[in-house]
This record gives sequence, structure tokens and C-alpha cells, in this order.
Amino acid sequence: MSGPPTLADALAEVAGPHPHRPAVVAGDRTLTYAELLRRAERLAAGLTGRAATVARCAADVAVTVVAATIADVPLLVGDARAADDERDRARSLFRADRLVTGDGDRLTVEGLAGFAAVDAAGFAAQAPAGPPGFAAGDGPAGLGLSTSGSEGWPKCVERPWPAVTANARAFAAALELAPGEVVACTTPPHHSYALCGGIVTTLVAGGTYVALDQRPGPRTVADAVDGHRVAVLLSVPLLYRWFSTAGLATRHRPRLCVSAGAPLPPEDRQRWAEAVGWRIGEHYGTSEHGMLTLDTESVAGSVGRPVAGVTLTVDPAPGPGDVLVSCAGPPTRVHAAEPPPAPAGDGPQPTGDVGRLDADGRLHLLGRRGGTLNVAGNKVPAAEVEDALRAFPAVRDCAVVGAPGPGGAQEVVAFVETVGELDHRALYAFLHGRLAAYKVPARVVVVDRLPRNVNGKLLRAELLRGLAADAWR
Repeated sequence: MSGPPTLADALAEVAGPHPHRPAVVAGDRTLTYAELLRRAERLAAGLTGRAATVARCAADVAVTVVAATIADVPLLVGDARAADDERDRARSLFRADRLVTGDGDRLTVEGLAGFAAVDAAGFAAQAPAGPPGFAAGDGPAGLGLSTSGSEGWPKCVERPWPAVTANARAFAAALELAPGEVVACTTPPHHSYALCGGIVTTLVAGGTYVALDQRPGPRTVADAVDGHRVAVLLSVPLLYRWFSTAGLATRHRPRLCVSAGAPLPPEDRQRWAEAVGWRIGEHYGTSEHGMLTLDTESVAGSVGRPVAGVTLTVDPAPGPGDVLVSCAGPPTRVHAAEPPPAPAGDGPQPTGDVGRLDADGRLHLLGRRGGTLNVAGNKVPAAEVEDALRAFPAVRDCAVVGAPGPGGAQEVVAFVETVGELDHRALYAFLHGRLAAYKVPARVVVVDRLPRNVNGKLLRAELLRGLAADAWR
């Protein structure tokens, strides 16, 4: 008995009758369905083991993902902005032994010696900034993404290919995507939002994906909306705020805009309605589980109802409480520094978010548990930034918080106790060598002593209150 249709099956269905239909547009590069399928089949012929790639271009990512599904091999899609230490740590956790690289015209596969099944001692020798790796047990091959989890060191999750494809089909149905429609996205292709909610979703629906992550400004977006007749725009609250302020003067109107990565503030929704007026809804998803909800009714404060194959509950019901998710299909595997507390897929899984369900089954997000910050749609684990800070010789202790920055967007702020004088320039150079740019603190505040209670627990609320009162130098 044949299995469920694959991503390659979906491409073949379009490439047959419509070989010249654009599949992916990235800058001045356009891949038709026939070209995308042909390149993916050629790459798949030499793709074995556990592969990794760096998401520099949406077109190359699309080819590599389709090739991995054809070859049925695991593929880790990495952040092009990550520091070398971060990439090495993710590849070690994922046990990648192949690297897919490309120059825009050709993709090649090379060996990654020393990164397969690394033990604790081996990992410590290669990447001293990170913990030893633990990989979950064997399972079906799938799409690997790096994620922070709710707290602690980052981990890699691996969603089986059938689950990725089925979830993308469900999201395409929720978006009501028709064959040939155009989806444009402003986030980088290593994001689950862009990769799964954008690229894979568009391809299974037979549409055209337009990548706007290189220059996601108002003029670029407006030109793309008119030039490609965009039907669905995927972006984040910070950029929708920018678009509202700068204006989007276009002849063509997308039928739906989707905001994700963080809740859309009510004032930004109102400003968007007054300045632009395009229909906007919210989406909620995670790297571990894919696309979970979609609001197409523009209900303020709601991220919508679950897509097909997803069950969301709140404990205690109806909330406020912890948001739990169950997804149809094979479970996600976890590659982490320590074994997960329970097998992935064993009953409803916590997302790390707090929310409530309204009487119509819509989810309303109220906040996030744990020490993960959300900076313009990027997840930043406070523990990772704190470990990097403590590795700097002049830092004795530190604490990282998320605080409102210019324009109201959240930014990373570090409070440090020092040994002697702190050379801020040297500290920033040190951090940029270990962390992605968006994880490096926007502000470093030197304090005599971090506030703690009688049990020694850090009082982050006092740090935030001090920031609000401008009490810290």
C-alpha cells in the first residue's frame, strides 16, 4: 500500500501540467516547478546519512528540503546568521555527518567529519561553549530545526517528513490557498514560520513562494505585492508596525496578511487598520509541532482555532493556563543536551506558552513560561546569553531580561556584576564571536549586586522595575 503523498509528489503534480509555473522567487532568482524538482532529484541521488545545510537562500533551501524528502534522510536547516560555535553545537546535537552547500547554481554534498554521534568528551573539545549532546532514539527521518525550548540550552527538533507535509497541507487549507496563488514572507528561511508555513505550505498547494527576508522594508514589500500579485503576506508584528508607519501604497491588495512570532499588540492592529486597511489575522506555531492555529477572522487578541490534525488544550481549562498540544502523525524527535523528561509525543505536550480558550475554541496567548525571550520573532534563551556573558573574564555574575526597547519592541538587556572595570567594546566583540547578532544584548548594565531573595533566587522583576524607573546606569 502506498503511503501518504510526499512533498515531491506535490511538486510532480504541478510540474506535469504547469512546468514553467514559478515555485520559488528569491531576489533575482526564480525556480520553476520543473527546475525545482529536477534539481532536487539530482541532489537526492547523492544525499545520504544525516545532512545539514545553512539557510542562505530560500531557493536553495527549497531544493535541499525536497531532495531530503526524496532521499528520505534527516536534514538540519541552520541559521545563516548564527555564530560558528552555534552551528557546530546544533550539528553535533543533530549528529549531522553531511553538509549541503551551494553557490546559487549548484548544490553539493560533503562530509562533516567529527560531528556524527559525538560523545561528551569529543563535544567539549570541539565546542567548549556548549554542553554535551544527547540524541533521542532512532525514528523516521525528518526536518531538523534549532530551537531554544522553554529554558536552558538550545536543542534540535526533528519532525518526520510525513508530519511536515501533512501539517503544511492543513495550513494551506486553513489559508484557503489556491493553485497558482502567491505567498510572500519577510522572515528568514531557517524559521519554522517561513520554511514550513511559507515554503512547504506554498509548494504543497501548487503556489508561488516569494522570499522577502533580504530586504523586508516597506518599498520592497509594496513592489512585491504589486509585481507578483501577492495573495497572502506572512510577516511579524515589528514589521507590520513599520509598514503602518511608512505606508504601503499599492495597486493590488493581498486577500490576507498573517502576523506571527509574537502577539500583535492591539494598538498595532488598530494602526494597521487605519493606515493600510488590509485584512490581517494571527498565526501560532512552534518549531516542535509546526503550524498550530490560524485566525482569518481578524478577532483581536486571538491567534485563531487549531488547523486540521492539531488539538489544543489549556490546563487548567479554559485558562489562563499552560497551552498543551497534540498532533496527528509520528511524533517529533528531540536532540538535546539532556534526555527529555518524557518521550516526545507521549500525550499532550506543553508549548511553554500560557493562554486561554474562548467559547468559540479560539486560543488567546497571554505570555510565556520559562526564560525565553522573543526578539522580533527570534527566540532568545536567557540561559544561553548568560552562559556566554559569564565566560568573559570580567563578568562575575549576570542576569538577562527582555525589556521594551525603541518603538515598544522587546530587546535583550544584560545586568552584570563585574570584577574590576568592564571594557564594553571587548565584551561585545567577545559576544559576537559566540552568539547570533540578535542574541547579543542591546544594553549591558553594570550593577554592584544582582537583587536576590533570601533563598538566593534572582528577582528579575526588580531589574525590570529599575529599568522602567531609569534607576540603572
